[in-house]
Amino acid sequence: MATMIVNGREIEINGEKNILEVIRKAGIDLPTFCYHSELSVYGACRMCMVEDDKGRLYAACVQPPAAGMKIYTNTERLLHHRRMILELILSNHNRDCTTCEKNGSCRLQELALRLGIRDVRFTQKKTAGSVDVGPALVHDQSKCILCGDCVRMCDEIQGVGVLGFAYRGSQMTVVPAFGKKMSEVACVNCGQC
Repeated sequence: MATMIVNGREIEINGEKNILEVIRKAGIDLPTFCYHSELSVYGACRMCMVEDDKGRLYAACVQPPAAGMKIYTNTERLLHHRRMILELILSNHNRDCTTCEKNGSCRLQELALRLGIRDVRFTQKKTAGSVDVGPALVHDQSKCILCGDCVRMCDEIQGVGVLGFAYRGSQMTVVPAFGKKMSEVACVNCGQC
């Protein structure tokens, strides 16, 4: 039986498609924003980075496990890396948390507390803006962290493909095709997004 070492513990590899699945099987909560086992691997958020015994960094969601690998999930280097990523995500996110309906049950808030982020060094790029209200989705661009879950769910699971990424770099956004509103596209109101 093939095994790998995760934080000093030997864990059996039994058909897991990536290191993240092995880590979760070991009972370790490794943060992710863009990974869902039923969707294609996107690997964009980089919160699930791990370090091997040679100091190489891997996104655990995209790296297949290999027998004999030695992986660490919470080195000082990785914690610094995660804090920086989260600060960058928060800088591109409307931080009016006290008036948000997700306040208290938000993954961003939870991870910021867990990683000890009290202040964000970067200026806030997004403030409250236009909200697109469709039959199954209320899409507030100022809250979107570009994880791609809604885009992949709509395309891969529902087979509708109503949502997609537009523009590049810091201008990137998730929108319905051709800049239409959610109420103007062929959304089937499944609510999966």
